[in-house]
Amino acid sequence: MVKNIFKTAFRVFWKQRGYAALNILGLTIGITASMLLLLFVQSERSINQFHTDIDNIYQVMEHQTYSGYSYTYESNPGPLSDHFKQDMAEVEYMAAFTWVEERLFRINGQSYKEGGRMASEDFFKIFDVKFIEGVKEGSLTDPTKLYLSRSTKERIFGDEPALAKTLQVDGWGEYQVAGVFEDVPEETTINFNFIMPYEPWKARNDWLLDWSNNGIRGIAKLQAGVDFEAFNKKIENYVSEKQDGEESVVTLFVQPFGDRYLYNNYEDGKLAGGRISYVRLLTVVAFFILMIAAINFMNLATARSTKRAKEVGIKKVVGSSKFYLLLQFMAESILLATVSTIIAGLLIMLVLPPLNTLVDRSMTFSFTQLNHVGLLLSIGVGIGFLSGLYPSFVLSGFNALSVLKGTFKTSGWSNGLRKGLVVFQFVISTILIISTLVIHNQMTFIRNKNLGYNKENVVYFSVEGALSDLNTREMLKQRILDNPNFLSATYSNGSPLSVGSSTSGGFSWEGKVDQNQTNFYIIRAGHDFVETYGLDVIQGRSFDKALSTDTMNVLINEQTAKLMNVEDPLGVPITFWNRTGRVVGIVKDFHFSSLHQSIEPLVIGLRPEDSQVFSVKMTGQNVKENVAFLEKTVKEINPNYPFEYSFLDESFERLYRSENTIGTLADYFSLIAIFISLLGLFGLASFAAEQRIKEIGVRKVLGASIGNLLMLMTKGFMVLVGLGFLIAAPIGYYFMDNWLNAFEYRVDIGPSVFIIAGLASLIITVLTVSYHSLKAVHANPVNSLKYE
Repeated sequence: MVKNIFKTAFRVFWKQRGYAALNILGLTIGITASMLLLLFVQSERSINQFHTDIDNIYQVMEHQTYSGYSYTYESNPGPLSDHFKQDMAEVEYMAAFTWVEERLFRINGQSYKEGGRMASEDFFKIFDVKFIEGVKEGSLTDPTKLYLSRSTKERIFGDEPALAKTLQVDGWGEYQVAGVFEDVPEETTINFNFIMPYEPWKARNDWLLDWSNNGIRGIAKLQAGVDFEAFNKKIENYVSEKQDGEESVVTLFVQPFGDRYLYNNYEDGKLAGGRISYVRLLTVVAFFILMIAAINFMNLATARSTKRAKEVGIKKVVGSSKFYLLLQFMAESILLATVSTIIAGLLIMLVLPPLNTLVDRSMTFSFTQLNHVGLLLSIGVGIGFLSGLYPSFVLSGFNALSVLKGTFKTSGWSNGLRKGLVVFQFVISTILIISTLVIHNQMTFIRNKNLGYNKENVVYFSVEGALSDLNTREMLKQRILDNPNFLSATYSNGSPLSVGSSTSGGFSWEGKVDQNQTNFYIIRAGHDFVETYGLDVIQGRSFDKALSTDTMNVLINEQTAKLMNVEDPLGVPITFWNRTGRVVGIVKDFHFSSLHQSIEPLVIGLRPEDSQVFSVKMTGQNVKENVAFLEKTVKEINPNYPFEYSFLDESFERLYRSENTIGTLADYFSLIAIFISLLGLFGLASFAAEQRIKEIGVRKVLGASIGNLLMLMTKGFMVLVGLGFLIAAPIGYYFMDNWLNAFEYRVDIGPSVFIIAGLASLIITVLTVSYHSLKAVHANPVNSLKYE
């Protein structure tokens, strides 16, 4: 019986190979697209999950409240790591660690620049990496020993063991390699190529001794079974208690480390999602694509039911049971899906490398990996079974007598269901078109928005090595500006895209009421910062090189000027981090953070000694030659360090990598969903044309024009598309308006989006249906009527 079922299925496929090919193509593309999306979703959900005790690991976070609004940061008070484990029985381990810092390692006349972190002794007891040289026990307790990743060790020492060998760390002295660990998996929010002990770094940063200074990061492992929400209530006022009851703007809490990547957006101290919204969106898109592919199969199978009615009738007459027929049609469905699944697997392996490049991941797929094959087969066979369920019952349920007498007709319910499924397809497709247009408009708005500073033709690089000396830095600046291709140069503690410093009590002015109600962002800059970045000084002046007293003075932005609440901020006496001076200028507000956030109060101080970044403004001509000149000049002055630079406009693009990636994925997979819908529409239009070929022949004989016949053939589909649009428009608006609410600065969803989406759906439908309609209209009516 099984052999006969499969033999019949192959005969049917060959006889109706056009429709079989459409079904296989639609299912293959649908399975491929959905599987790729699910692999990406799986990759997103795997971030930080490699830790053995992930359920007990938490990142220590804090809210800082100013004027009734809470801001959320990863930073912690400096002394926290020294006290937290001692004071809290729930804490098994607690480690402080820094942001990524670069160090230059030197050995045997060779230099290697790597990025890593400083961490306290509990770090490797929490962070789950495997040591391949040395041991974890007692790590990070000796201030003269460091730990390297496998790839860093291989770059420096090759195949030789690194244990106990000595490296010269520029600016820090000699360190001995005490351990080598496997590279940190890419699926992490805390990456590093080396770990150095925390104590020497702490000794150089005395701000870490003050509970009111926040900046270091913290990670904790709680005892098994601890209720972290109850623990959060317990530690909420921990910082205030440590400040002898003095009220602090800081409230502490811990967040599950496994959630840190996907749930990273807080609004006014409340968790408000994050990348999880993109993960859910792409999961829904994957599900919709599968549904569209399944709907195509059901529609084409039931639409062609009349072609197989006589086959069913004859088989029933000669003794075939309904169950046997149901098995036959179900086998056909599953067989088609299996063929599609195998082809989809091959396509996934072909498409995955460029997708990895797009999303900056290392996703893999192989037929040898059981979890991948299992997921693929479950999708493919599941679609085959569910898609074939309804057609199988419909086809196997035909009445043999009515079929053989010629009185058989498809039910109105079946036709209505088919039309409903077409409408549903176009609801999904139209929502995806609307979403794609809105995302595109928002990304275009971001790229073209006036940020308040000039990001074009600005190159910046790190101040390190010999450039740490102020006189050397000034010499480099002068040599650069002697070249007419460079307009301006400056140094600062960051670019306008990386303003990480802030203070609540470190900036005050004459007449200030509350020292802790506002958080001011800080830029510590050298001369020509305003000129290099093209900031607009709307009142007062910039820093003057001829005035040595300007190191006491500050520039402020408009937001700070408003918050100072004085009649004229210019000339107002201020105190800024233990220096007393005045406000000498007000710069127009500019965006120094993502457009997800509003512009915050900013203070710019003349503090060249705190510089970490050197920025250069070029003319925009001969860019390659200019960069080569920069590299040559910097290397002459700072030969031990590699010249690594960035363009400010490229760094700005990277700020929105997530949105750009999701936007690109939305573009591609929306097109795929639309294409699959059109495959089904193409097949249904072909079947509709076949059904009405005699009607068209009669109408042509009676004088109907080609235009009338085309309208007759297409208007039914146009009505379905129009209905789909009416349902999709409000749904699309609701979801995209919610997405845009994540941006402080956003576009409005105007009527043009819906007009374009509606017209696109209509034009695509008309073009698809018209192909078969024109064939039917231009056919010779004699051929369709000669047997009547």
